[in-house]
Amino acid sequence: MLSVTNLNTSRSLRLAVPVVVILTLLCAFYADWKPIHKVIPNPNPSSGAIATGDSGSAQSPQIPEDPSPNKSKFHYSNTNTSISNIPDKVWHSAKTDDISENQRQWVNSWSRTTPACRQELLTDRSGEAFVRAYYEETRPDIVEVIETLSIPILRADLLRYLIVLAEGGYWSDLDVTLEKPLSDWVPLEYKDHNIDMIVGLEFDFAYRGPEAEVASQFCNWVFAAQPSSRNLLVIVNAVINKLKEIAQANNVSIAGITLEMFKDVVNVTGPKIMTIAILESLGQLLNRTVDDRDFSGIKHPKLVGDVLIMPGVSFAASQNGYPTDQGDALVTHHYEGSWKQADAEAKERKKQKAQEEQNHQG
Repeated sequence: MLSVTNLNTSRSLRLAVPVVVILTLLCAFYADWKPIHKVIPNPNPSSGAIATGDSGSAQSPQIPEDPSPNKSKFHYSNTNTSISNIPDKVWHSAKTDDISENQRQWVNSWSRTTPACRQELLTDRSGEAFVRAYYEETRPDIVEVIETLSIPILRADLLRYLIVLAEGGYWSDLDVTLEKPLSDWVPLEYKDHNIDMIVGLEFDFAYRGPEAEVASQFCNWVFAAQPSSRNLLVIVNAVINKLKEIAQANNVSIAGITLEMFKDVVNVTGPKIMTIAILESLGQLLNRTVDDRDFSGIKHPKLVGDVLIMPGVSFAASQNGYPTDQGDALVTHHYEGSWKQADAEAKERKKQKAQEEQNHQG
């Protein structure tokens, strides 16, 4: 028969075990996501310069030196890509970890094609925790936006930029299949260059003149970057500022933004704002205008400043008519985006509202 003392001890042990397990998991969770670069500076919105360095102040951008193991403690030794500062890690995100069988097959293509690359899938919940762990100290404005923004596609777009900005690596949507190993992505002529970011043309259009908006567009379902990429930082700042602008124009908080308040997702968080931000970033780096003339109609990958731009066939073969003179497709995009229906419905509501207002005025 157990004594009272032994019974109390037994109960205490049973209670202690789950507590220890939970604490251990929490420690492992945050240990895994310890920031590589803690300082993600908050730029001065009134300044055209890129915010860099540890001070958080806006400075004139400088072309980064080619890293070496002796110069940078953030050097990566990659066996797959031979791009020393882009880790061989592929990131994905989903609402939950219960993804479809098709998505599972597409995601697994990355490890099948490049077995040495690591992969991580973040859910809505773990994605928020990731952003909080990396940005709470230096960019509380980013944490506030990601935690209050209610539109799933806007959150998903912003989250991808934040994840790769924090740790570097490759981004891939769940509906993308890797067709060629990562080692095939970068031509030999660029292997030893400092490549801050890799993007691919979604739409490849000719230059339309100095007064026209850039016609071409980079896709954001696949891209790659160094940790603390200066180009990704410009993209993140552009998205945050755009969201604040929409909220202010409609006299709401970030949480109150709806799809009816703006023309198109691509201009707020998607490929168009990403493209414009990259070109502005390159313009500051190179001290000249960067536009369609720098990459329109390219047949091979081209390094512009510190951004490697892939031809249309690389990431968006179907969008570009499956060109046969631009090499092989590196990925296949299956266009399973779930946000398009919600976006179309919002546009229809906006159209109906405008029609009702017009009829009322008439």
